[in-house]
Amino acid sequence: MTDQPTEPDPSRRFHRTRSLAERVRPPRTMRGLIALIVVVGGVGTLVAIGGLKAMEWTESASFCSKCHTMAPEEKAYKLSVHRDVSCAECHVKPGLDGLIEAKLNGAKQTLEVLTGTYPEPIPPPDHSKLPNPKDTCMKCHSLDEIAGAGSPSKIIVDPRYRRDKSNTRETVAVVVRPPGLSEGNGSPGAHWHVQQDVEFASPDEHSQRIDWVGVTYKNGTKKQFIARKEVGISSDARPDIARLKRTETSRQMTCIECHNRVGHEMPTPDSAIDESIASGKISPSLPFVKRFGLARLEREYSSEGEADKTIEGLRGVYATRYPLVYRSQKRKVNRAVKQLKLLYGLVATPDMKAVAADYPSNLGHQTGRGCFRCHDGSHYEVSPKGKILKKTIPWECNTCHTFPQVGNNVSSISLLDAPKSHRSKLWVFEHKDQGTLAEAQSNSFCSNCHSSGAAKVDHEEMLFRHPTAIENAGLSACRYCHQPSWCARCHKKPVLSSGKGYVHRKEDLREGGDIE
Repeated sequence: MTDQPTEPDPSRRFHRTRSLAERVRPPRTMRGLIALIVVVGGVGTLVAIGGLKAMEWTESASFCSKCHTMAPEEKAYKLSVHRDVSCAECHVKPGLDGLIEAKLNGAKQTLEVLTGTYPEPIPPPDHSKLPNPKDTCMKCHSLDEIAGAGSPSKIIVDPRYRRDKSNTRETVAVVVRPPGLSEGNGSPGAHWHVQQDVEFASPDEHSQRIDWVGVTYKNGTKKQFIARKEVGISSDARPDIARLKRTETSRQMTCIECHNRVGHEMPTPDSAIDESIASGKISPSLPFVKRFGLARLEREYSSEGEADKTIEGLRGVYATRYPLVYRSQKRKVNRAVKQLKLLYGLVATPDMKAVAADYPSNLGHQTGRGCFRCHDGSHYEVSPKGKILKKTIPWECNTCHTFPQVGNNVSSISLLDAPKSHRSKLWVFEHKDQGTLAEAQSNSFCSNCHSSGAAKVDHEEMLFRHPTAIENAGLSACRYCHQPSWCARCHKKPVLSSGKGYVHRKEDLREGGDIE
């Protein structure tokens, strides 16, 4: 006969519990009570502090970058001007609701990593799910300081290198206009979009295409614009606008519609090589180094090891095609190979199938459509009755910045207004009262003309003779004012032809500066 398992005696279990309760007795003296409070309070404080520190850590870049899926964003973050700002300051909405939403989204992403269902590459965040810039950007940046009257001008001078044998250097220079700087009655400035009430409709969550724009000005006036390809009948576009508002996502235009990669802007292969050449990390004396470097950085690889092996092949290219260069500049070739390997790690992450083109920046129009999403010349104004008008959203090059100057060197950046009429004989003297050029405050700028003898020409003849007078003095100071890019705003022909000057003739001039 086998032994049967016996059920535990409930009375014995109750007895053990009662014995434990008898051993744990509350303090009977004031000193004991105080000691208990101190111990419990200390433990509670340590738990609270530890919880807060753990919460802070989960909102930091060091925590977010623990997952290999965030490698592309982490590399771009470390290169950005916001690398000292924690992730949560820009990605988590304020308040308890924002915290809960962020933690739920983090749990979802963790589950995707554990199950291997995460997307490759990781897409940029949906703009509608990001905090309002008033709670993020405006905590540090004042709109009045960057977009108000008297706000500073931003001069951008970028060195670029051609893909020719000599890696010819070009300089591109523009001035981003603050409100009221030059151009007729004054430019509204690049930050005009967030100073007005601007709404737009886009079919994608990253706003890479904009089909409709509605503007409510401070005086209450309203205007709306629609993309030409979305118009069915030009005499009445109201049904098309209603369709876009119904089927696409409407948003308020804020900082992040243009500054969408401000904390994670990934450099392009082209810009990365240009910067390396400009800083001396890659020597421009190596024939076609810009072209050879781009060909290797823009190629698709399965791993960084494969990329490194291909980049190292650059030594063989120079040894075979340019043996004299390789022998005399071998150290520069090796240095270029080392730098290109480093650059590839910044512009691509093959493990996540991520490259710079996956994360276009809307700031400007160099790496993506950016400004051209609206300022493309094909977003037409719609009348209150729905008729398509001939007027479009401004799209000229000098809308938000000065006309780009491109050349081996940029001597000055024109900020002058175009003359209302070329018939004014006093304009060349009145220019000193305007905001002239980026170098107008330097003595050398003024002396370019005033030491040449041109300033002694009779006032009545100055308009037509000052180019000749300067050329007769053996100088080329006229080019400081008549930059080809500036004159091209009105002149269809070169103002200063190579080897000879251009003298204005009365028969060439029309009112308003419209010159053929």
